[in-house]
Amino acid sequence: MKSLNFKRKENAQIRYLDEKVMGKKKSRFNWDRVVYLSILGLIVFFVLRYFFISNFYISANGQVIFDNVDISQTEDIRIEKFFFEEGDNIKAGDTLFSYLIEDPAFAANIDPLAEVGNESNWADREMYSLQKSIDLNNSRIRGDRQLLTSYKSQLNQLENEVILGAANERDLQNLEYQISKLETSINLTQSENGVLNRQLTALKTGEEDAAVAISAAPAEFSPYRISVSPIDGYISRIFKEPFEVALKSEMIIKIHQADSVHIKGYFEQKDLKYVKVDDHVNILFPDGQESEGVIDRFYSSTVIMPEEFQKKFEPLKRTIAVDIKPAEGSDLDLWKRYYKLSVELTKRTF
Repeated sequence: MKSLNFKRKENAQIRYLDEKVMGKKKSRFNWDRVVYLSILGLIVFFVLRYFFISNFYISANGQVIFDNVDISQTEDIRIEKFFFEEGDNIKAGDTLFSYLIEDPAFAANIDPLAEVGNESNWADREMYSLQKSIDLNNSRIRGDRQLLTSYKSQLNQLENEVILGAANERDLQNLEYQISKLETSINLTQSENGVLNRQLTALKTGEEDAAVAISAAPAEFSPYRISVSPIDGYISRIFKEPFEVALKSEMIIKIHQADSVHIKGYFEQKDLKYVKVDDHVNILFPDGQESEGVIDRFYSSTVIMPEEFQKKFEPLKRTIAVDIKPAEGSDLDLWKRYYKLSVELTKRTF
């Protein structure tokens, strides 16, 4: 076994460090520890934040909506001119556009080679035109009466729903306006038919002053008709041009009620117990701005979430739908800028 011999030196000196040098090393700042503690603190903060939000808040998707009305006609028409442009503010009863009812059958039966000065051809054309107008008016009256009967049958039910808070009072006002509009239209059309029948009788009996009777018709019974706005609002879109044909039920104008802006929110079914009318909701808009809303209406049945909120390759999800109106003091102009855009909703559970 190898032996170990330690050599000892005489007068050996013990090495030591100066206290001042030691003090300098102890005072050195430890950055590694600071970085480690900072990262650890951030992790703990986000974990606690996630735990707090997931247990004390619920979230949902929403979409900014305006009440709107689509203006169309129940028959083919040719538009003469518009009285407003896109973006203009309008009032209920304002004239939107004038139009002429398209009558291709009449145009097809006019002989372009007929002599203009022939009184017989002139009388035949006039009688055909008058009879066609009378027939169209009668058809319009029948359609208006059927629609009026349908509206009146809905009126009582809607009044009860408004009393119970299941429907909006604005819907009731719109329905009453439509009923009044139909009654006025029926009376006006019947009066027009009376004038047209007198003109037709004059032509058939061969009165000498038939042409005078026709020319003496009241100005309001011109071949052009007008369409009026049923609501206050502003014109967001015009789909046709002057002198363009609009087919039956084809959309012509879209009118928005700017003051009726609201958000339709879609909450998970599991959050039903936390969603009640008059609850406050925080709203995050796409550009990062925030606002506050109040749940104004609660839909009793579930609805299918809009396609943009659905996850791909998953079954369609049914959610709880609510209407959210701006809270008192909210910036309405901020809400109006985000029509049809998606927003994030959060609500406290306590």
